[in-house]
Amino acid sequence: MSEQILRALMQLFAIGASLERLTQQSRTVVESFLRQHLSLPRIPEYLSLFDSYLESYLGTDDSAKAKKKIAMSSVKALRICTEINKELSVSQKYVVFMRLAEFMNSSEGDITEPELEFLGTVSSVFNIDPELNRLLLAASSRKPAHKQLDSDKVLIIDGIKESIYNQAHHIIHHEIQGRVFFIYIEQARLFFLKYDGADSMTVNGRPVNPFRATVFTQGSVLRSSRIPPVYFGDVSRHFSIEKKTTPVILEAIDAEFKFPNGKKGLHSLNMLARSGELVGIMGSSGAGKSTLLSVLNGTAPLSGGKLLLNGTDVYGESSEFDGIIGNIPQDDLLIEELTVYQNLYYNTKLIYGNFKEEQIAAKVNGMLDSLGLQETRDLKVGNALNKTISGGQRKRLNIALELIREPAVLFVDEPTSGLSSHDAENVMDLLKQLALSGKLVFVVIHQPSSDIFRMFDQLLILDTGGFPVYYGNPSDSLIYFKQQAHFANADESECAACGNINAEQIFNILQQEEVDEFGRMTGSRKVSPIRWFAWFKKQQQEKTSSTEKLPLPEKENLLAGKFKQWRIFFSRDLNAKLSNKQYLAITLLEAPLLAGILGFILRYSVKGETYSFADNPNIPAYLFICVIVSLFLGLSVSAEEIIRDRKILEREKFLQLSRQSYLFSKISLMFLVSAIQAFTFVLVGNSILGIQGMTLEYWWVLFSAACLANMLGLNISSGLDSVVTIYILIPFLLIPQILLSGVIVRFEKLNPIITDPAEVPFVGNMMASRWAFEALAVYQFRNNEYEKHFFDLDARMSDATYKKDFWIPVLRERCDKSERLLRSGARVDSLNTVLDVVRNELESEQKRNSFVILSGLSGLKSGKFDMDLIKNIRNDLENLRNHYIEVYNKCGEMKDRIIELKTESEGGQEQFILLRRDHFNESLDQMVRNSNSTERIRLEGKRIISYFEPVFRMHPPEKTLRSTFFSPVKYFFGKIANTYPVNIGVIWFMTLLLYIALRYDLLRKAILAGSKVRR
Repeated sequence: MSEQILRALMQLFAIGASLERLTQQSRTVVESFLRQHLSLPRIPEYLSLFDSYLESYLGTDDSAKAKKKIAMSSVKALRICTEINKELSVSQKYVVFMRLAEFMNSSEGDITEPELEFLGTVSSVFNIDPELNRLLLAASSRKPAHKQLDSDKVLIIDGIKESIYNQAHHIIHHEIQGRVFFIYIEQARLFFLKYDGADSMTVNGRPVNPFRATVFTQGSVLRSSRIPPVYFGDVSRHFSIEKKTTPVILEAIDAEFKFPNGKKGLHSLNMLARSGELVGIMGSSGAGKSTLLSVLNGTAPLSGGKLLLNGTDVYGESSEFDGIIGNIPQDDLLIEELTVYQNLYYNTKLIYGNFKEEQIAAKVNGMLDSLGLQETRDLKVGNALNKTISGGQRKRLNIALELIREPAVLFVDEPTSGLSSHDAENVMDLLKQLALSGKLVFVVIHQPSSDIFRMFDQLLILDTGGFPVYYGNPSDSLIYFKQQAHFANADESECAACGNINAEQIFNILQQEEVDEFGRMTGSRKVSPIRWFAWFKKQQQEKTSSTEKLPLPEKENLLAGKFKQWRIFFSRDLNAKLSNKQYLAITLLEAPLLAGILGFILRYSVKGETYSFADNPNIPAYLFICVIVSLFLGLSVSAEEIIRDRKILEREKFLQLSRQSYLFSKISLMFLVSAIQAFTFVLVGNSILGIQGMTLEYWWVLFSAACLANMLGLNISSGLDSVVTIYILIPFLLIPQILLSGVIVRFEKLNPIITDPAEVPFVGNMMASRWAFEALAVYQFRNNEYEKHFFDLDARMSDATYKKDFWIPVLRERCDKSERLLRSGARVDSLNTVLDVVRNELESEQKRNSFVILSGLSGLKSGKFDMDLIKNIRNDLENLRNHYIEVYNKCGEMKDRIIELKTESEGGQEQFILLRRDHFNESLDQMVRNSNSTERIRLEGKRIISYFEPVFRMHPPEKTLRSTFFSPVKYFFGKIANTYPVNIGVIWFMTLLLYIALRYDLLRKAILAGSKVRR
């Protein structure tokens, strides 16, 4: 209280004294008031000030002048009260009014009319409730009239079984002498205690003056030798809990918890808490406070005992408690890119799926108003480095996220951590108000101030190792520990000078160390946690309780359906990203910027000549880089998505929200981002390099690759715990995609252990880059505006060239070797080995061309080798050669005719050449036809492997999806299908597998299983 206000109050007391006979008792009232607000040395100064004001206001006894003095006193009182009205808190106004009323009643006789007028002026200016005005005046009397205190704002404690009061609340204690009156000041959340009796009573260790009301605030306790202690919570419970509120009782019966490794995190706990109570949970670091909170809120199953809520087992029928139990973890649960309003709005939409938009907005605005956050509603929440709202506002918003569900039981973990003392008190005031409204609130707290400590109705203290060592009223806790430790001042719980309770003393006693003979601390505790626990259990045996089964509170909220949750999650995430301008700029500009840089670098042309797509040797490199960039962009945009929501996901799991809806929303948004990135990349890159008419086809391949990378990024984001680890892992995911794509190192040149000379090896087929690049390269070559007219003919001509120029000569060489062996009298086994290749190849040829008659094949199958058989095989090979020469010539003629027709339709030879120049690339042609390789055919065991122009190989092996690289078709479950759609299908199938892994969080489970095995 400021000096200015105290001076004004001395004037008010002086004005009141000037209206009545001043007695020593009157002056004692002033002195008592000053003791509450000043240190002892300064009290005489203000008493002297009071005396000087009084002397100036005292005048003559003349009746006319007395009336004038009364009028002047009322005017002065009005002026003074008006001046200090805005400076005094509600509680201070009531205390001042009560002390003035007691001051007026301090003399013998009834209060006079001028005094009542004076008090009426003060009451009016201070906005004292009329009913409370009447009650306070009645209580200020030296002998209060009991009938005047019959009000629903009064609690009476006496020994009369049948109450004589109609409205007042009543508690019976048969041993008490007289009556104790508690007058409830709801606005100020305090009581005035007036005792009318002869017993010796104390409030917070200080004697109760029977002639003066005692302020009974949060944390206060009334003690007497005749009755049990009366705590503030016991009194306030009669007034604070709303009548409509369903009572809630949470009871733990021998509750225990063990960690997966078998270590106990909580030892046998017995406790009972009721609605309307604020329960504090304290303990040193590592004592198990957060573990206890998880046990009580139903997220850490008990290993023994029971946890009952209104008599119903929390873990036995957990579905019944959805929406009843609320949990606010210590970690921040806010989405930093959203505003205060948006954070609460999306949370509310998820919880109240049956509400209309107007109802949602009304509920959100009401919550913001009640928590004092309306002024900050449009501010972004921000983060630790970019603060836009204060720490206290962040805490209140976190509380609002849970409070808007209207849970009956609320668990809060370290709500004051990181806050200033002022913000900490504001947050605790809010939680206390929730308790007073009828909720049961549990708060884990570390080092509370005295004011915060007094707010708790019950206190649970854990010692190291999860041992409960105290549960009861906070005001008694320090006394209990002092008594157990045999302290000399065991009956003192607060400072005699300032009235503060030092909660730190509890832990000093708990952890007090032994001292050696030299006076040094030994590091060993005097009393072990187990011993404190044993004392506590012994004390609890005297306090047995049982909870009857009561109806559970009704749940008003109905979670949104899965599809609606998906929409809300998607909208929330989209708005968060749209509001992050930096993220938006990088995400949208990254792809076209990279495409522009790549296009500029790779746009090769001979100096001084016009750029030609056909002559650009960098087109294959561009296609490959397109795939790698798509994979990189897909990984980079998604790799942090889930890990940054990890804390929010824990809460949404607690709320029973659908993980599948959340994942679908993430996937949908990532796919949308990748679609935009892939389209802008293709649009810019293809335009610069002159790739025409294939924008959608390129986009579809790159988009598919990016989506697979999205799923891969979401998997590692879900499975790993560190952002740094994720970004370290990205190169390890991309480098195999580069090395095993078949571009940097040809598949047949890989380590023989992992490669297959006849087809793409298994490790290559595991790479998305292999499927994406092959799809792009084959489609670009096969379906460009020039080659698409000739591809089928070129494929037949290529096959004919291979057969007549490479395949048949190898088979002839096998026949020649067989003839030499036959003439030398070699064994049949040797002939078999040589002719196995011929037999296998001719069988394959017979299947492909059933119209071709191969007379030597039957002899090969029978195993009867002679010179006639060799002759027949040679004849068959000659016939095949002639056949393929004829095929080649016919196809060549047909191609020439098509060229003539295209030349005419395009407007001449130059236009036809221009068509080839703009759409056909020589370097890509060389790559897919393997023109630069000197190895065209290889004899491998009993097979002939072709490396000749793989892009024209229209007869793949009859193995699903197994073929040579750049094959234009694939064998797919018994049918021949084009490479482009098959490859895209494979990429999406791999994406589906990654979704399944994400859906069941397989990576995280595998990591956890591995860590358990290591332990």
